[in-house]
Amino acid sequence: MIILFIGDVFGVAGRDALFHGLYNIKKRERVDICIANGENAASNGRGLSGRDACDIIESGVDVITMGNHVWSCREFEEFADRLPVVRPANIGRGRPGKGFIVKEVAGVSVGIGNIEGRAFIDIVGDDPFAAADDMTAAIKEQGAAVTLIDIHAEATAEKKLLAMYLDGKVTAVVGTHTHVQTADETVLDGGTAFITDAGMTGIMRESIIGMAYKGVYDKYALGRKATFEPVKKGTLEIRGVVIDADEKTGLARSIRRIAETVNPSV
Repeated sequence: MIILFIGDVFGVAGRDALFHGLYNIKKRERVDICIANGENAASNGRGLSGRDACDIIESGVDVITMGNHVWSCREFEEFADRLPVVRPANIGRGRPGKGFIVKEVAGVSVGIGNIEGRAFIDIVGDDPFAAADDMTAAIKEQGAAVTLIDIHAEATAEKKLLAMYLDGKVTAVVGTHTHVQTADETVLDGGTAFITDAGMTGIMRESIIGMAYKGVYDKYALGRKATFEPVKKGTLEIRGVVIDADEKTGLARSIRRIAETVNPSV
């Protein structure tokens, strides 16, 4: 089974990149299931609206994962239980939305879960390791042969720690949130694929991880109160990872990065 995981889809540009480029990647890689992190997909780069979610799904994404901006669009709670979207299982206890989903793909049950880290994050949730234990047990009970966990966290060490904690128990642990694709993709000793960060989808080259230079400069260089504005014109890119999963063992055969420029005119 081939899993395509797309790194944080950022704003209008990220959704445009998927619209123009995702089909060709899925066809070339013979993708069975496509997952994308959508917590930055709103036009302002924070949260996910119903329209944003539908745009991402219509572009060819099967399941959307979230992160610390999960509650930034109030309407998220209105559609969270209806669409194939998962939110961090360890934040927002009692609020709408699900921490994992099990989806049938070509006769194989695939579990997709979402966990929020604790270090340097503006929303501090429950114990991510206990949440991961509960989630993986529930996914297994539902008969999933393949399981991918999106660990949305700031600290690289925390992401690796969770991956090693779950090594041999899940197919893949993929890091999101920091937007910069890392070069440490690997299959751990127990057979779990891991990367610290899958990267960002949208305009990376001409932005500060999605945002325009001026607002970021005003805040961090000059100490001024500033408004961050997403960059809307520039080089569209899709970044993520392709994972080859063995549906019989539930472990990964391989993981590799993708980083592709999208030409909307093609």
